[in-house]
Amino acid sequence: MKDACYNKVKDSYKVFPSARASQAIAKCRKSKGQVRKTKKGAALKRWGKEKWKDQSGKPCGTKRKGTPYCRPSKRVSSKTPRTRSEMSKSQYRSKVSQKSSVGRGKRVTPVRRKRK
Repeated sequence: MKDACYNKVKDSYKVFPSARASQAIAKCRKSKGQVRKTKKGAALKRWGKEKWKDQSGKPCGTKRKGTPYCRPSKRVSSKTPRTRSEMSKSQYRSKVSQKSSVGRGKRVTPVRRKRK
């Protein structure tokens, strides 16, 4: 069973589960005094402070056609990935082409289709 905060947020967000929805659940639980501190929660809090942006400088996470390559715009802690300004042009171009060919970089392996 899920709590009231989970159900309230799930009904109000179009994309669920998502990072923004998880933040809303945490905010609701915090207001009710039901705080659960976990590693995932700390990582999500860090992610919210990093202000991720795509190649054109628009915030990531908005609905758009395709999936742009996003980087954090500011460093919050040592666990923050490299920002756009910390990467060379060739490294950045390599990551953008990798994202466009695979979807999420090296984290996701491409789907191999079976031949009939």
